[in-house]
Amino acid sequence: MQLGTAKLAITPQTPVRLCGYATRTATFEQVKEDLFLRIQLHRHERETLLFIYADLLWWGSDFVAEARQKISGAYDIAPERIFFVASHNHSGPPTCNLFTPSLETYDHTYARFLQERVLEGVALAAKDMEQVEARRHDGSAALNVFRRVMEDGKIQMRPNYQVSTDRTLTIAAFRRPDGSLKAAMVHYPCHANLSNENAVQPDYPGVALRLLDEAFPGSVSIFLQGCTADLRPNSVLGQSFVPADYKKVLVFAGDFFQACSNLLARKADAIIPHLCAKRQLVELPLEGVLPLPELEQRARTREGVELEWARAVLAKNNRPSEQLELSWIDYGDRLRFYTFNAEVSQYYAAFARSADPHAVCIAYTNGMIGYLSTAEQIEQGGYEPVESALYFALAGTYKPEIEQIIHGAMRIAAAE
Repeated sequence: MQLGTAKLAITPQTPVRLCGYATRTATFEQVKEDLFLRIQLHRHERETLLFIYADLLWWGSDFVAEARQKISGAYDIAPERIFFVASHNHSGPPTCNLFTPSLETYDHTYARFLQERVLEGVALAAKDMEQVEARRHDGSAALNVFRRVMEDGKIQMRPNYQVSTDRTLTIAAFRRPDGSLKAAMVHYPCHANLSNENAVQPDYPGVALRLLDEAFPGSVSIFLQGCTADLRPNSVLGQSFVPADYKKVLVFAGDFFQACSNLLARKADAIIPHLCAKRQLVELPLEGVLPLPELEQRARTREGVELEWARAVLAKNNRPSEQLELSWIDYGDRLRFYTFNAEVSQYYAAFARSADPHAVCIAYTNGMIGYLSTAEQIEQGGYEPVESALYFALAGTYKPEIEQIIHGAMRIAAAE
């Protein structure tokens, strides 16, 4: 098989507000480390897959639709074979104009700059094709913790060591005929929200990728964020999560890089590639959707984020469901990716592995429709299934039956 890569800086050149924290309202104050766009173009016989990674919170669905169309037309790659993946970095600029401004303050200038960099990067990767062999490395890293605790009948966002945490670390490594590393795809489930400083930096995934670039000259790796809706970095003091500054981000990233390096040093089985990709579009129903007159009244009379929510929901036609894009990529005989345009509970990754031992689930891919929790989590409440809907401008909250709907779609994918 062949692989082409490219890497371009995407650090904002003008002041923009960073996304991920509603409490961080001003434009960024400094750049502590550059953000990067990383492209991998995978080809085997007549089949092609394109992965476009960035040190960003996610890729907006509106941004992805426009960019996919341009790339598909220019490079003859079917849209369902183009994957925009993000690290879920909470210290980067936004790409979406579909949520409340409290969550993301969209910047047209930056979005145009990013579109240009994406096209430039794909062109560079297409000129960089080299013969490689793929191998799958399986390990673990104890860096994350479950983040939901029931206290006095309410779910609180606190570390919960009583719940088992998905610590699966998977790396697909691509080596040239001389044994040198051309690229890696590093998969791990852990929020990239160590720091809430008002400074641009790529959080632990982007720093670890830079360290991999330095350790393996001539390589360009990407990070595939897992199902981490209910997982956070184990940055804790007492019974609470504590934000880290950039120096501590470097320490955390160093530990993650070391785990990746150790895993890459171990023997691994070769992947026999065949690069097949399919997708389903699945409607996920919402509950609590307001009648249109009541929503219009709120758009006139409410204040703050509730006013923003009402206006954003009206702009999206008060739709009673959101559309999940579930893709599955048969990469080879021992690797199958499942991708979601959402923040996804770790229990969906466990379900995928129970149906398919080669499954690797990637969240934050090709857009964003909010948190996908389990039926039990939805019944329990808390930030992910209930409170976040306001910021994602969902017309309601997801119904508990989405768990069975998603499981059904995943069973169809696993059976093919």
